[in-house]
Amino acid sequence: MNRYIGVEIDGDYMYLMAETSSGQVEHAVPTGRDCTLAPLIREVADFAAKLPYRPSGIGIGMPGLVSGTGKVELSHVLPALNGATAEAFAAEAKVPVVFINDVKAATMAEASHYADRDTVAVVQLDTFIASGVVVKGALLTGAKGWSGELGYMIVALDGKPVLLDTVASGYAILKDARITDDELRERLAAGDEPALALVRQAGTYMGYALTNLLHLYNPDVLVIGGTTTTYRGYLDAARAALEAHALPELLACCTIEQPRIKHRVIAYGAREWAGKQLGASASETSV
Repeated sequence: MNRYIGVEIDGDYMYLMAETSSGQVEHAVPTGRDCTLAPLIREVADFAAKLPYRPSGIGIGMPGLVSGTGKVELSHVLPALNGATAEAFAAEAKVPVVFINDVKAATMAEASHYADRDTVAVVQLDTFIASGVVVKGALLTGAKGWSGELGYMIVALDGKPVLLDTVASGYAILKDARITDDELRERLAAGDEPALALVRQAGTYMGYALTNLLHLYNPDVLVIGGTTTTYRGYLDAARAALEAHALPELLACCTIEQPRIKHRVIAYGAREWAGKQLGASASETSV
């Protein structure tokens, strides 16, 4: 039985999961921009204490710049996490704790399904854009753990440098459309050409970025997920740009996949990360 706890924290909620002999135990609590850190630490400790065994460790996936496995340097999504340390969570729970960026956690979870592949790249397209890469089972973290900030890739727009986030993300699409997500989806479903053109344009920019990613890392699996990919026409435009500009040899050896895990992928990946960092593989049981 897997004895690691997986935790997912974002701007709306904190979700915790663990396995027991009688099945999976889950718990969720709201967060929000006004939440503070102390209640989150207590919730994690209380969850661990109520399990019928002593956990081997806790992995926590969260938005922002996570330094190494132990500190959040910056989180725009949830200010309460700024400066948070794994040591503080571990002291309250009396269980070892490791941190991981949320998209890197999702990368770990997805890569666990491709153990026979060499290089797995995961791109998450939601409000903003991020990525992660696993090579031979090892996550590429960078010097401080901050690799994968794909949304900060510089692209040229009218001859000026702009961030990929500002032209290809869900945020960029809704900002330019000046309508809500629901309204945009209604217009896309109705075949509204201005709305479709806006989404296709964003998808094309994303395709250019995917081309760069393919050329940089030569993955044999590229997993593309997130809510932005569900906008009608977005993924088709991204694939078209990728196929038009990628080196054929690199594209031919890469399969493009949808995420295998549809819900709570960050918690699963954080659990996987905890197992790898704390001495045993959390993939003893399937995610």
